[in-house]
Parts: sequence; C-alpha cells; structure tokens
Amino acid sequence: MLQALQNRNSHPRLTDPGPTAAELEQLLLAGLRAPDHGRLRPWEFVAVSGERRHSLGEVFERSLLMTKPEASEAEQEKARHAPLRAPLIVAGLLKPKVHPKVPRVEQVAAVACALHGMLLAAESLGYGGVWRTGTYARDPSVISALGGEPGDEIVGFLYIGTREGESKPLPEEKVASFFRQY
Repeated sequence: MLQALQNRNSHPRLTDPGPTAAELEQLLLAGLRAPDHGRLRPWEFVAVSGERRHSLGEVFERSLLMTKPEASEAEQEKARHAPLRAPLIVAGLLKPKVHPKVPRVEQVAAVACALHGMLLAAESLGYGGVWRTGTYARDPSVISALGGEPGDEIVGFLYIGTREGESKPLPEEKVASFFRQY
C-alpha cells in the first residue's frame, strides 16, 4: 500500500472498461472513510457514466457559452466531449453544514480527502484516474445540474477508467524541499 501511495500518478488518457457497479461501490466506501471532523458527512458524490456523459457534456457546453458567448465551435465541441474522456466521472460535491467547531474549509478538506481515497481505491482495482476542476467545477449551473443547491460546490471531478498508454514519469521528489522540523 505504501508503494501505491508513493507512486500514484494522474493518468488523463482513459478508456473502457470503467469500474463496474460493484467496483464503484468499493470506490465510494473507500471515500467514506475520509477524515471528517464532527462526522458531518459534508459530501455527496454523483457518478456519471454511459450515455449520461453526453448530457453532462451539454451542461458543460452551456456553461462555456454563458461565460464565453463567442466560443468557437472547436471550444464548444471540446466542452461537449470533455466527459467522454473516461467511462466514469465522479463529481464530489461539498454540501456544507453549519457547525460551531467545523469551519467550511475543514469540510472542503474532508471532501477532497474522500475523492483522493476514491482515486487510490481505483488504482488498487487496476484503474487509472485524473482529478479535474476548472471553470465547470465553479459554475453554479453545473452544480445545479448535478443536483447541488446554492452554497454547494464541486470540489473535483474524478475521471476514472482503464489506462490508455503509459503514464508520464513523475520526477523524484526531495522531501527536504517541502519539509522542516519545528
């Protein structure tokens, strides 16, 4: 497990097959074990697969046109096809809770940890994945289309599927560059 954590790498080129329904449940169970101060469960996960990816692409295209009405046909096509880059997309929504001891930032971190747990679970099942955000994750119309309410936000989209091609090699990280004793 330690080696999997130390070698995790995003893989943006993904294809079929994606996780089965039973494997998706395993990913979600892994995510639900994320640290969550106060056990608020400030999240909701929305899985998009199959033909529903086309619907999400239409949502992305409308989002693009709201912010950039002059978008070229190529930009619109890219938006429409973005969800087709993987057989499964999991959107991680923050559903913030009012709590005197657990600020919003901790709740965002809990959702992020859950998504990371799902990515690691996907890796353990032999799938590749990549975490994406961008303008669609911040657009209230996209959040609403995925069932979110005002005040909710998308912490990330996980694109998950079978790796196509080789992963980019990651440079060796020097711990000392990011760490010091206090």
